[in-house]
Amino acid sequence: MLLIRYFVAAGLALLVTLALFLGMQRLIQSVNGEAAQLSGHQIADIWQSKRTIEEQRKTTKPDKPEEPERLPPPPPEMQLSTNTPVSSVSMAMPSAKGLDIGLGGAFSRDSDYIPVYVPQPDYPPRALRQGVEGYAVVEVIITTTGSVRNAKLLEEYPPNKDFGKYALKAAQKLKYKPRVIDGVAEEVPGVLYKFSFRISR
Repeated sequence: MLLIRYFVAAGLALLVTLALFLGMQRLIQSVNGEAAQLSGHQIADIWQSKRTIEEQRKTTKPDKPEEPERLPPPPPEMQLSTNTPVSSVSMAMPSAKGLDIGLGGAFSRDSDYIPVYVPQPDYPPRALRQGVEGYAVVEVIITTTGSVRNAKLLEEYPPNKDFGKYALKAAQKLKYKPRVIDGVAEEVPGVLYKFSFRISR
């Protein structure tokens, strides 16, 4: 009895196994067939051409700047040299001999000569010690070269204080641009100078 049950169970198990095996085989064959069909179709490649992007740059040249207006050169500066002595000596012109008063402390019959150098006379030491002030008037002749000659003392005040002596020394160093008439330099006589001596306070 037990033996019969055993053979029946073994037969059923064999049938089930065989059915499963056949089902698996058919399933595998169907999958392979579908794969073969899919492999037969070619899938077209999808591609996109690369865009060539050209960059166009506009180069703008700057406008040529306008040339600045050329300004005229500045006038040359005039340099003045001044000497300030311990004592103050000024040059003035008295009205004498009917001479016209000119610039720079000189007066003459004409104004066509120009003084270019007027020296400062030294103050007489004795008068400076005594605190005495005064003046002296001298007369010179302007030569054709612009120098002076024949300096003469015409007047001094107060007398005997050496104002005339130091005024004559200074007058001999006077320099002028000479008078020129028709392209020829001429002497100018009778040019007077008054040297005033003042003590700085």
